[in-house]
Amino acid sequence: MKNIFKVFILFLCFLLSAELKSQSFIGTKGGVNIPFVNFSDFTNVPITTRIRSEFFVGPTFGLTYRYMQNDKIGVQFDLNYSTKGWGQNTFEFTNTFITRINYLELPFYFHWQMFGTENFKFFLDAGVYVAWALSSSQTITNNQDLSENQITYSIENDNRGDFGLHVGAGVSYNFSSFILQLEGGFQSGFANILPVNHFIRVNPVVSTNQVPSARISLLFPLRKN
Repeated sequence: MKNIFKVFILFLCFLLSAELKSQSFIGTKGGVNIPFVNFSDFTNVPITTRIRSEFFVGPTFGLTYRYMQNDKIGVQFDLNYSTKGWGQNTFEFTNTFITRINYLELPFYFHWQMFGTENFKFFLDAGVYVAWALSSSQTITNNQDLSENQITYSIENDNRGDFGLHVGAGVSYNFSSFILQLEGGFQSGFANILPVNHFIRVNPVVSTNQVPSARISLLFPLRKN
């Protein structure tokens, strides 16, 4: 841990001491999430016998700000509306439940343009995010009266806050007046979305958001030093 902290401090010093050109961008981004939740049962074994996963697609969109300290390294902030959650099938596939949780999300991460030409770049992103649940809903495909085993979420009774790791990679092209960017990302949550009571075992011990995504961004330059 101490070595990681030292590397991080040296990286920040490099950012602050670089004498190459800096530039700021503001823009917008949008795309899709294919979210799921990492559930574990009360013995820390994934719940494969109790539910079966059902994937769905949710929207994500928002605003973004990027500060490039030099031609390769910068930092970026996003403010997103992001739909996460999970889908599940019942034992015999008699019913499908899709739980959607809509978050206001703030990712903060380092942006590294690894290689490419003057205008075409390959990049990596790495950082963290925090999020707050705004609303939630559940869609039941077949018979809503079936009393089959399922896991439910509500913002009134369950955990609204979320945080975790944010990583991404993609390509960008600089059209001079704007930058077009295509990226794939992944977020791994650290916070349980369902509260855990170790004395009354109602919810799984682990319930963390896991979110693969694909996005397109438009970034417009603000200034250049």
